[in-house]
Amino acid sequence: MRALQLSSRITLVSPKPMKLFPVPSVVHSMHAPRTLACTLGRAIVTSFRWLSASAIALAAVPLSAQQTPAFDTGRLARHVQTLSSDAFEGRAPASRGEQMTVDYLVKEFQAAGLQPGGDVVNGQRQWTQKVPLLKSDLVSAPTVSVVTPTGPLNLVQGEQVAVRSPTNGQQQVQLNGAPIIFAGYGVSAPERQWDDFKGQDVKGKILVVLVNDPDFDGGEGQFGGKAMTYYGRWT
Repeated sequence: MRALQLSSRITLVSPKPMKLFPVPSVVHSMHAPRTLACTLGRAIVTSFRWLSASAIALAAVPLSAQQTPAFDTGRLARHVQTLSSDAFEGRAPASRGEQMTVDYLVKEFQAAGLQPGGDVVNGQRQWTQKVPLLKSDLVSAPTVSVVTPTGPLNLVQGEQVAVRSPTNGQQQVQLNGAPIIFAGYGVSAPERQWDDFKGQDVKGKILVVLVNDPDFDGGEGQFGGKAMTYYGRWT
């Protein structure tokens, strides 16, 4: 079975296990009443204050056309290779790899003759600007079940369904009378002549969509096959 992703309307979870809730639903061409039940683990919320690669740099003096050096594609490629290497550990926010990335960028900005434009600390302008970031994690595996006339259908987190942790502190979500509809890959890409929502009335409904691009299985098509465009990502 392809991975399914429930819309964010039902993935807000609580620090406490969520109670089961009934949802009379219609899934694609199936019209029998069903109950969607979701039991979730606790969630924790932590705050971070670093923004990755957000040093604000201002040029000290604009260079004239005669002074501007030729664009060096090799030098640019070396920067990309360095920052994308395993040594930077993925550059995740609030990680050691992020700090390494910031340090690298500051060093390169200084070498380029730029001036810092970030926060002022003790009268000194910094290269970085502190920004609060919110992190919310599930600390136990949630369970999701669709109750049908023939029995419950349990969905596996990360394989068949994606349940995300809360960001608003909400402890319980109840959806009464909200139908479930299948919306393909959830892609609206007019520049690629593709719209999974065409003719669909999604207001007040729960959307079930497939992860990946529409042509992922075929290997080629309007979305580049297995290239994985923005449309096919979890975002």
